[in-house]
Amino acid sequence: MLAVKESCNPSECNLECVEACQGVQGDGAPLTISKETGHPSIRYGGCTACLLCVRACPLNAIEIEGSTAGAARAMKRRNRTKPKPAAKQAYEVTDDFARFSEADMIFARAWNDPEFKHYKRSEWDGAKAAMQSGLPGYSRAYYELARAGWELYNHRTSMMNPLADLEGDGSSFANERTFDSDLLTRMMKKAAHFFGASLVGIASLDHRWLYSASRRGVEYSIPDSIDHAVVMAIAMDYDAIATSPTFISSAATALGYSTMAFVEIELAAFIRRLGYRAIPCGNDIALSVPLAIDAGLGQYGRHGLLITKEFGSRVRIAKVLTDMPLLPDSPDLDFYNSVTRFCEVCEKCAEHCPSQSIPYGRERTWHGECRSNNPGVKKWYVDVESCYGFWVQNGAECSNCIRSCPYDKRDGPALRILLWLTRHMPRLNSLVVKLDDLLGYGKQRLPKDML
Repeated sequence: MLAVKESCNPSECNLECVEACQGVQGDGAPLTISKETGHPSIRYGGCTACLLCVRACPLNAIEIEGSTAGAARAMKRRNRTKPKPAAKQAYEVTDDFARFSEADMIFARAWNDPEFKHYKRSEWDGAKAAMQSGLPGYSRAYYELARAGWELYNHRTSMMNPLADLEGDGSSFANERTFDSDLLTRMMKKAAHFFGASLVGIASLDHRWLYSASRRGVEYSIPDSIDHAVVMAIAMDYDAIATSPTFISSAATALGYSTMAFVEIELAAFIRRLGYRAIPCGNDIALSVPLAIDAGLGQYGRHGLLITKEFGSRVRIAKVLTDMPLLPDSPDLDFYNSVTRFCEVCEKCAEHCPSQSIPYGRERTWHGECRSNNPGVKKWYVDVESCYGFWVQNGAECSNCIRSCPYDKRDGPALRILLWLTRHMPRLNSLVVKLDDLLGYGKQRLPKDML
């Protein structure tokens, strides 16, 4: 938790700590001025340990107490009623669901939407101030490590046009295709693992998950013949993510994206050389999470991210869309339903979210509150605008929701017990969350020397 030292003197500052806290949590910010003492007071039940107040204080009067800056509960758990059986499907979609434009993604709006609050502001904008704070995990070296991690992903489109296959007649080897679907499917999965994917699944391509237009508003036109997706999850470093929201966790995210770029480009090249069309995708062209669900890799969580059995949400998702006649995987509906039931009870990602962008409560909705929320799917909608706002202040991405998720564990007895209990004994879900807290999972860990 955070503690105010005796050196605090509000008469010598402009209450920068309170302003920083209110900047991410608004009027409900846990850091306020006590009427009794005139000094800052921290409501520990709402502190998410985002460290912005520590960095903002000009008197260095706020310190990190203990060996970690783990987040505390932001709200008391509520609505702890008997879990309702989840629907026997991975997700629910409205009949009038419309394809979403990539131009409405928060990362596109940051540069193309003048009405967006953080227009023309990058998640790196606050990095200099973060480095000056001297806090563990925010050094210049870690910042440069994070920026370097993006190098390959940032240049992926300059190396190749992902839609190039749609401009001609396909590969010159099209007349030498292999049509053995079983063989091709096994080859694609082995090749994806060989190139660096941690998990691989095949989905029949639901064209509803294709973006309607690019980030610049140019319409996508993907033919119906592109009817399968090879979906790959790239696991991120456990220890690095555990330091979130530091530059170290940001470096793990960056490396995940560049690994995505390498894997998708290499697999697409392999598919083309076998005579089929291939469209490599990172965060562009098609929605990642629903395609990953269709491919049997996992399920939506409260935080809007994919939850997998093997790595929790500690993954990044790459796809290759193709006309190769592959055999789709069968989703594990029991796991999907167990995740939904557990997320109804567990609110750890919401409680650890610095900007309080993740909703509380059991009920899922059909739409979010901002333009960057894609309506029509029943889920918990994250306020991605306020989430991005914290990134700008933090000077890097934030992965608090990933590190705090009980599914984010190393492979071992603890993870296997959690998977079994949530699947077969959902009545104990509340107890599982409490045990997760007692055992110290989800708390921020002080960075280890990586460099």
